[in-house]
Amino acid sequence: MDNRIISIQSEGRHDFNLGFQLMFGKSAKLKATHYFEHPSKGFILLWNEYKWRFEQPTGISNILSASKLPYAMGWEAASDLAWGWLQEREEDEYQEYLDHDGSDGKGFRIYNEQWGHVADCSYAILGLIPVHAWYGK
Repeated sequence: MDNRIISIQSEGRHDFNLGFQLMFGKSAKLKATHYFEHPSKGFILLWNEYKWRFEQPTGISNILSASKLPYAMGWEAASDLAWGWLQEREEDEYQEYLDHDGSDGKGFRIYNEQWGHVADCSYAILGLIPVHAWYGK
């Protein structure tokens, strides 16, 4: 299915693993082989090599290649890798801070965009962004 769009915003390892299972789908053949840390789209797992072209305000283009993973990873190994990445994020990297009468924790958003892409990359499996989890009184 090419028009499947998923966005899961939650917290905790159980929900994180369920999100990865859903994003990798029913295919046991789908493996993450590369990753990229995009400035606004977060940690992106890819099923193939990819090069991004970024336009600078000066008009100069930069081309950045996705990094190769040490081995092809199914959803479980990819989830372990991404969970470790998420645990290393600093507080100022978390999005959706809300100054409210409650408290905040560390959550995540696992997602894809139109046509299953992330950041216009057709090789993306998913994107991961650290977000604040909100707890009301």
